[in-house]
Amino acid sequence: MAYFGKVGIGSPPQYFYLHFDTGSSSLWVNSIYCKSSACKSHPLFDPRKSSTFTSHHKAFSEKYGTGSVKGFLGYDTVSMGQLAVKKQQIGLSTSEPGNHFAKPLHDGLMGLAFMSSSQHTIMDTMIEEGVIEEPIFAFYLSRDSESGSEVVFGGVDPSHYQGQINWVPVQQNSHWQLVFEGFEVNHQSTGWCENGCTAITDTGTSMLECPPQYVDTLHRMLGAKQDSNGNYVFHCDAVSNLPTLTFIMNGAHLHLPGTAYVLQEKNSQSHCQSGIKAAHDKFRNGHPYWILGDVFLRQFYSVFDQGNARVGFATLA
Repeated sequence: MAYFGKVGIGSPPQYFYLHFDTGSSSLWVNSIYCKSSACKSHPLFDPRKSSTFTSHHKAFSEKYGTGSVKGFLGYDTVSMGQLAVKKQQIGLSTSEPGNHFAKPLHDGLMGLAFMSSSQHTIMDTMIEEGVIEEPIFAFYLSRDSESGSEVVFGGVDPSHYQGQINWVPVQQNSHWQLVFEGFEVNHQSTGWCENGCTAITDTGTSMLECPPQYVDTLHRMLGAKQDSNGNYVFHCDAVSNLPTLTFIMNGAHLHLPGTAYVLQEKNSQSHCQSGIKAAHDKFRNGHPYWILGDVFLRQFYSVFDQGNARVGFATLA
């Protein structure tokens, strides 16, 4: 449901598992100043043990679709693999209400949204400090419990994709927001996006989120039923025969088979849950609004090109 990587903060590095999130822009970590129950089961960053930490104690707060965090800002070295980013702005949490960030691995979050005017993302710092060859990063997200998920900063990993990368322009100061021109079910146009649909490309959202005005109709077209909790479910045996969803983006046809949009966890009635849910907003910028979360992104190698304001999708190798 979420993808994390081991990140060092400070000198010498203190290590944390941060959630990579293209749908937000702050980098923050659980700190020793956090007394919320969500912080109790996690490693906590201690700035007193880092020789490179500086702070003006300016406050920061972030609200997410799930969970929120408050704290203060500092600057320190952030290291990942062979990369070291020197003066990166970091939020140190002091309060994390609720239980969302209490989950395993949730030591903090690395926001990778595109050039947010109010925030300075770690990508902006990498570009400024010249530590990456190209102003891009790319994700391979494996499914279920498979290992091998990977994010590359400064390039792509050709071993994870084949053929060409299909590029789609995105808007600056957005969460990698794009406009696409068509949506098909079973290779038949729905007409929902004939005047364009807006979508954000969001590694921090687990599901594929559909405009709420279409979510019931879409599940009916796919043959889903609602269970007693109102969740859409499919019979697990039928998953391989479900209709293909097709997103038409900048001329490319990107296909999502049933195995991609159904979460393969059987309940007692051998039902598998839908990986499609309603987005919070019906429209954004006048177009029906989607969130292309992990259910979508697992199906492709996704490349986030900050230098050329575009996102690319390629067929997995």
